[in-house]
Amino acid sequence: MILHLLLRYGTDCRATCRYDTPVAGARASSGGRVAVIFFTKRSAIPGMLAAVATLSSALPGLAGGFTAEQAEAGKTAYNANCAQCHGMQLEGPEAPGLVGPDVMANWDTPGGLYDFISVAMPPSAPGQLGTATYLDIIAYIMAFNGAQPGPDPLVEDEEKLAAISLTAETAAGPAGGGAAAPDMAGDTNVPQAFTWGKPLPGGPAVDTMQTTAAASSIPQAFTWGKKLPTVE
Repeated sequence: MILHLLLRYGTDCRATCRYDTPVAGARASSGGRVAVIFFTKRSAIPGMLAAVATLSSALPGLAGGFTAEQAEAGKTAYNANCAQCHGMQLEGPEAPGLVGPDVMANWDTPGGLYDFISVAMPPSAPGQLGTATYLDIIAYIMAFNGAQPGPDPLVEDEEKLAAISLTAETAAGPAGGGAAAPDMAGDTNVPQAFTWGKPLPGGPAVDTMQTTAAASSIPQAFTWGKKLPTVE
């Protein structure tokens, strides 16, 4: 609307911008508030441009600065290089989770995330995936957390990466979803054992202290298709 007015009135357009006024005018919704543009002779065109900037900064997060194609490619790259530690649902547990508002607030911008993973990840080949792949993975992480794709791709541009707020873009919450872990409280049929030194997924905490008396009670059950080691 504001840009339309600029194009229509050109340099003859004079405006001031105020919130919370009942007077009718050219309006733009901004976080529940109404901005009304009055055409007066008190302000020059720079004031109008400042009003545009103010309103733009107050609007909810727009498309997250990545494309749907990037997010899809990032999913493939993530599953191949990251999921083993960070989990298919980005929740770990072998490495820190990558989903949720606290995680997004911690990284703050895609730039912060890129600066880290592009030199430190994956542990087996840190910094070796290539710029495009790292950006794709970030796009997937953003999309999984609820950010919406747009027409413009995520690019290796420090200013552009720093200008995107992960908290604002992912405010809608995770889009990936996934089945909740079963409630195994009181379930005596689920083996409370370690498999190759790791606790059963979704299971309660396991005491790593073992005694000879307790060893014989560990069931020789299958877990994720693998047989538990025989306890001597």
